Amino acid sequence: MMKQIKRNMIQVRLTDKQLEEFEKVKNKLNAKNNAAALRKLIEDKKLTSESTQGNITSLIDGYNDLSNKLDALMWDSRNIANSMNQIAHSTNVARKVDPANTETWNWVLKQLQSLFPPIKKMNSMVSELKKQIKESCDGHGSSNV
Repeated sequence: MMKQIKRNMIQVRLTDKQLEEFEKVKNKLNAKNNAAALRKLIEDKKLTSESTQGNITSLIDGYNDLSNKLDALMWDSRNIANSMNQIAHSTNVARKVDPANTETWNWVLKQLQSLFPPIKKMNSMVSELKKQIKESCDGHGSSNV
């Protein structure tokens, strides 16, 4: 069997953080040096197989879909809150025009006021979820997301 000659060379510039991450990978692979680590990564069929790349693409697509749905939910909740503000304003105007029906106007305003906290909480939860998902993706090296 002929010995394969290693005549091709690559050079890579890394940031300090990237180098730190590469060192962690190198240690996990029990590689003696950078070249050995890169060779092990290239030979690892799990990382380079089409099915793995398909899974990664699928995960990114799933994230993007979830992100779009969360954006739509946030947009909807803002529109609901805006509509509620308009109803509250109209109710206040109507209360001034027809003060005899104060009980009804106060009830409407009270009902609207009770709806604002859940909407605010939902907006906060959606924002936090988006932040956590983004941090999770960023923490796992996905720069496409």
